[in-house]
Amino acid sequence: MAKQQDEDDTFNEAVAQWDRRLAEVGEDLDAAAPSPQVWDRISARVDHLETARDTLTIPGDQGVWEASSPGVYRKLLHVDAKAGWRAFLVKVDPGASVPEHPHPALEECLVLEGEFQLGDETVRKGDLHLGFAGRPHAEIVSRTGALLYIRTALNG
Repeated sequence: MAKQQDEDDTFNEAVAQWDRRLAEVGEDLDAAAPSPQVWDRISARVDHLETARDTLTIPGDQGVWEASSPGVYRKLLHVDAKAGWRAFLVKVDPGASVPEHPHPALEECLVLEGEFQLGDETVRKGDLHLGFAGRPHAEIVSRTGALLYIRTALNG
């Protein structure tokens, strides 16, 4: 078991190091997809990590925030390809907005901090907001800024 923990620690440190290095490169990084052989190795390693433990904690200081629109950032937390869903955080700066967008699948949004406006409705800290499949989502505006936890299908 100690060997497994050492391997996990080494792997996690390598991931954190690459997260830092890639964050420094930013948009200059060529977004070419890895070869199928590399994806197979990544998938096998992730599968091994998930089956080797009963729970998984994603530390809040890990991961990379990516700009999705001006003043709006997204950080992927977890992907469960077998179950077909993903979870991520969205940080909206004060005064920023999320443009109108479609929802091919149900999207669950829990407001962790701040609030946002959706038309005449204000969605506040602690509120759960649902975007239903097949229906458009109007522009979201946040005067105060907001931190959102989003869970949706991989095709969502």
